[in-house]
Amino acid sequence: MEQTDQITVKVPHELKKNMKQVKINWSEYIRECVQNKIEEQKMRVASARLDEIRKHTKPTSTEEIVAWIREDRER
Repeated sequence: MEQTDQITVKVPHELKKNMKQVKINWSEYIRECVQNKIEEQKMRVASARLDEIRKHTKPTSTEEIVAWIREDRER
């Protein structure tokens, strides 16, 4: 089994009271939310890096791309 670490989250009393009314595995839900946020951030960083790369590269014409594909198919 994967090693885990424990974190503590403080929530207002009213929120905790409302959480008890919802039948859900809160630990699993929070883990999924954290993982989703991490993946979202990774995508943002990757997108920003791609945008930066695009700024420094020249546009490629459709004809040039088609020529590359044909050349690759001939190999």
